[in-house]
Amino acid sequence: MVELVKDYMINKKEIVTPEDSVISAIELMIENDIGSVIVVEEDNDTVVGIFTERDILRRFMTSRSKFIHLKISEVMTKPVHTVKPDTKLSDAVKMMRQYDVARLPVVDEENHLLGILFWKDIFDNFCCDKIE
Repeated sequence: MVELVKDYMINKKEIVTPEDSVISAIELMIENDIGSVIVVEEDNDTVVGIFTERDILRRFMTSRSKFIHLKISEVMTKPVHTVKPDTKLSDAVKMMRQYDVARLPVVDEENHLLGILFWKDIFDNFCCDKIE
């Protein structure tokens, strides 16, 4: 049986828009104890980027004094690499390795957010089961 992304993805409710402030995105991440938020266009809900803990660290060091006043569009990772629900899990893992990312937004044909695939969830399902 071929493993698919839809079998491992989770729902992602924490989203921001490109016009939101960095501080509001960070507050959302802290409130929900998460390491990223997906960035979607406000008018059509299409995925345009991702804002992660890595972005916070990287961007803070280059613009400390004005960092929290920036818009998400100024600091988010773009373009964001995405997958479809019916993508083979092995292809998604190859993408994660190729682009050195720990998460991939899962989108439909119109690039609307359906969920997110985390490296940790894949690791937990494959590796930890074999070790125990």
